[in-house]
Parts: sequence; C-alpha cells; structure tokens
Amino acid sequence: MQQEHYGLHWFRRDLRVAGNPALHWSWKEHRGRVLGVFCFDRKFLSRSDFSTNRFQFFLETLRSLQSELEELGSGLLILDVGPDEAYSELLERLSKSQWGLPASVSWNRDYEPFAIERDQRMQGYFTQLGIRWHHERDHQLIEAHEIIKESDPQSPYQVYSPFARQWAKSFAKPEVQARIQIQKKGLAYLENRRQGHASERVFHLRWRDLLEPERVQQSEQTLKHYLETNGQKVTIPLPRAGSLAAYETLLQFSDRIDDYHKLRDLPAQDGTSRFSHFIKNGSLTIAQIVAALDLGIAERRDSGRAKFLSELVWREFYVYILQKFPHVETTAFNARFRNLAWENREDFFAAWKEGRTGFPIVDAGMRELNTTGWMHNRVRMIVASFLTKDLLIDWRWGERYFMEKLLDGDLAPNNGGWQWAASTGCDPQPYFRIFNPTLQSKKFDPEGHYIRRFIPELARCSAREIHEPKGLSAYPRPIVDHAQQRSKALALYGVPPGKKGTEGDSDA
Repeated sequence: MQQEHYGLHWFRRDLRVAGNPALHWSWKEHRGRVLGVFCFDRKFLSRSDFSTNRFQFFLETLRSLQSELEELGSGLLILDVGPDEAYSELLERLSKSQWGLPASVSWNRDYEPFAIERDQRMQGYFTQLGIRWHHERDHQLIEAHEIIKESDPQSPYQVYSPFARQWAKSFAKPEVQARIQIQKKGLAYLENRRQGHASERVFHLRWRDLLEPERVQQSEQTLKHYLETNGQKVTIPLPRAGSLAAYETLLQFSDRIDDYHKLRDLPAQDGTSRFSHFIKNGSLTIAQIVAALDLGIAERRDSGRAKFLSELVWREFYVYILQKFPHVETTAFNARFRNLAWENREDFFAAWKEGRTGFPIVDAGMRELNTTGWMHNRVRMIVASFLTKDLLIDWRWGERYFMEKLLDGDLAPNNGGWQWAASTGCDPQPYFRIFNPTLQSKKFDPEGHYIRRFIPELARCSAREIHEPKGLSAYPRPIVDHAQQRSKALALYGVPPGKKGTEGDSDA
C-alpha cells in the first residue's frame, strides 16, 4: 500500500537549507516529507576550465549540506551521473518501493545557457511521468524578466547605470521586499546553529525509508570517493565551507561594511566581503546578504553600505546580460570587437600566469590567485587590463585561466568582468580603461604592503622603489613598455587618432 505523498528537492547551486525557497515550498507542500538529490554531471567535470580547488570546496559544501539534512531528519542522495540518467534510474527504483513515485520535484532556477536547456528538458521528462515540478527564484534577488525598460519594454538593458536605476525601482516593490524579509527566518535559524543549539527535526522522511541500505551507502561512498581522490590534487588551503561558515563570514563583514567605500580598493586591507565563493554555490544569496546587512536604496550614495549594494547590483547585471545575450559566454558582447587581431604571445601569457611580468602589482595579483584561489577585485581589474591592453592577449584566455584558479569562478560575473576590462562588453567607449599598472599600484598599494606579501623578492624595497624596482637580479624586468603597448591597444581597437583615451580608473 502506497504511503503518503512526498517530494524530492534537486539541489544544484543552492547548497543550503536556510532560506531555500524551493526546498521550503516542498517542505510545506509535503508536510516535511522531502528528500534531497544531487547529480554529478560528467559534462561539468570534463570542462576545459574545470578547477580542482573549486570542486573540492564544492564537495566540502555538499558534505556540510548532507550532514545538516541528516541532522534535520532528511537526507541527500548523491548520484554519480547527470540528471537524465540519474532520475531515470532513481525514479524506476522509487516506483517499486512502498512509497511509489514522488508527488513533486522542486529546484531553484539557474540562468546559465546550459542550465536553462537542461531544466526545460527535465520539466518535460517529469511531466511525462505525471510528476509535478516546481521551481523558485533564489540565485537572483530580481530576475531579468522583472527589469523592464520603460521606454522600450522589448529591448533589454545593455549599460549598467540605467539598469541599476530600474533595478532600484524594482527593489522598492513590496514583493521584492517580501523576498528579503522572509530570509530573516533563515538567518535566525543559522544564528541558533552558530550558538550551538540543537536543531529541531523538521523533516520526516529519510532515504533509508525508501531505498535499500546498500543504495544509500553507495551514495555516501560516492561523495567520500570524490573528496578523497580530488582532495589529493588540491593545491591551496581551502576556507571553511557550508552555510554556517557563510553566515559567520557575513557577520564578520557586518562590522566592516561602513568602511567598505574607503577600503574596498586597497588590496593590503581587509576591506572586502569575501562572499563570492559562497554565492557561487548558493551557501549564501543576494537576498540573504541584503536581509542580514539591512541594505536599502535610501542609503547615502557615498556610504559603505550604498557602495556595497551597488556591487551586488553589478553581479545581478552580469547574470541579466548572460540571460539576455547568451552569446557572451563564448564571444564578445559588442559585435564590433569579435574579430580583434590579438597578438596572443604564449610567452607573455605564461609570464602573466606565473606572476613574472616585471610589473609588481600584476605579479602580486597573479601569485595571490595561484596560491590562494582568490584575488582582490581591484587587482582583478588591473591584471585583466594588463593582459588585454598591455600584452594584447585575447580576454578569453584570461577568463578561462581565472575559471581554472578561482574558488569563486562563476560564469556570469567572471565573463562580465573580463569583457568590461577588455572593453568588448557593455561599454560604448572602448578606448577607456587602459589601466597604467604602475599608477594603479602607487594609488592603491602606496606603501607596497600587498606587493611584499606575495612577492618576497621585493620585501626590502622601499615604498618608493617597490612600484618600479630596478636592477634586482631576483625580479624580472618589465616584459613590455606600457606607453608603447597602450598605443598599440588603441590602434587594435580602431580608436581614432584624435581620441587619446584615459588611464581608465573607473570602478566596476
């Protein structure tokens, strides 16, 4: 005899329980009888920009989620195949159990091109089986279809500033504010966990109630196998993973946010949030951040809180651009710059990757990336400008290398940031943003503390010498002349001779 109805929640880039909209829908719909599923898609594991370090952080996040779900009375079944094969095999097994097929499968939306196609395909599959499917907003606070250009509703935004103004109007709407307020329940749950209080068992179904013990054990072994085998290849120290670690990072930043506008561009200072690797896998979302920090549009425009909110809007903008213009995944947003005659010197690219270009701020940034899996945002702009405008190397080379190395490697913001730096993206004036690395170094690391941290060869240089060290056998000479390369870059982009461009110190 079939038992009461139950639901499956398909975890993807929403690896948390707290404030998880689709999981909450299923929990409410099935009175706590919800089980988690995660599918390892081999296509992901074989990508050319696959990152061993980022994957290990993702695995640690999965382990944290699995433990949390077990503690709450549910579970996470990890299947070592993509969703098509995974659900075909799983649902066949479930159909023969005393519980029968699930009444629904829930998930939170994703906006990358492959994910949109995958989800449409799986919707059709579930419908054929008579299984209800339900998805919710999660990764974005305000989705692309909600940002409507009032002057031309059918034409998407292509420039950040007008997008941000319309985003602010949407942000003020009651339904968006409700999305923020509801996250406070999840934050309260995380605070209880942080304080060590026992969690109430709010779920009422475990995988061992539906599947034979060896099948459940196989799932546990799958995660253990990946953790052990991939862990042997990890090259950097990894930060703590999971939603509780994300929440504690959020609390730490709340003490610094009022100085964000003053410190965010100084790589030697602890002035940024360090949220990005948590946002990548959904341990933390924009809605949770806004709720926890109580961010609002009415903040003074020159305040740390207003500046930080604008950075979150940039992230939403890049997801919007990827969804509205999916071609940016592989080619320039701006058709005019899709066939630039990049020089693409392999020796220059190798020097850039290894942090031995002879430009200290660039080399420090690349060494930070290679040894920590992270890079300060100001420095990301500097090294990206240097690769494209000084070394005249295709931005896609740099974008791919960042994805190989960054713990927070995320298609939309990484692609958007690189196209911004390369002036191939949402940018009507491509002759801007040719950063002078030496001037940037002097302005944002004046005493050279950041440079010394990652380039010990320059530890004894004075603050005056460190930005342009000369005559040091242990440190390379500059591989290019910035002034000459700047002129070549302007010519590459077809900038009229009368327009000299700028040193490009605008923010992103």
